[in-house]
Amino acid sequence: MSASPSVCRTARGVCPATGTITALFRLLPPATLRLELSATTDAPTLMNPVNHSYWNLDGTPTWEGHALRIAADRYLPVDGDLLPTGEVRPVAGTPFDLREGRRPRPGAPLFDHNFCLADAPGPLREVLWLTGAAGLSMTLATTAPGVQVYDGNQGARPGGERFEAFAIEPQLWPDAPSHPHFPAILLHPGMVWRQVTEWRFAYPR
Repeated sequence: MSASPSVCRTARGVCPATGTITALFRLLPPATLRLELSATTDAPTLMNPVNHSYWNLDGTPTWEGHALRIAADRYLPVDGDLLPTGEVRPVAGTPFDLREGRRPRPGAPLFDHNFCLADAPGPLREVLWLTGAAGLSMTLATTAPGVQVYDGNQGARPGGERFEAFAIEPQLWPDAPSHPHFPAILLHPGMVWRQVTEWRFAYPR
């Protein structure tokens, strides 16, 4: 099953080009949601669209009790404005080491960080696993080189609980124009930017 693509065109008053971004959602058997993003431009411009969906697999007031595993050995520390400092830090020995998976506690630490999956976009591969206390699991597969994880510490929606859900956002590394050693996000005319993400769901029998 697939849906018609949603197309967004940017205006020159917003960015230095006229760009077209297409988002195509597909439902794949047995229980996968697939998002195919693509973008073109008529002049050089920065391009890093992000899907900002929230996930709570138990339907409970908070995500406490969820297990989280991320196949990333580096992450991006942030400053007081939550912008990357430019350092690319190993997760080893930090609370951000989720390579073996664990059940994080709300606020210990606060999460709003990019986890570095690779130094450039690559093939579709599984990179993150989220499992609710009731057993429903979600596996994230993406071609993106990074994934931003936000724990909802300011709320996922107006009037919602703190830590209500995780925002899990496959992306190029954020604030790349300020840090030349980050993967480039410049899109040129004649190029097609593409990114594929799949959310694969399963429930133990």
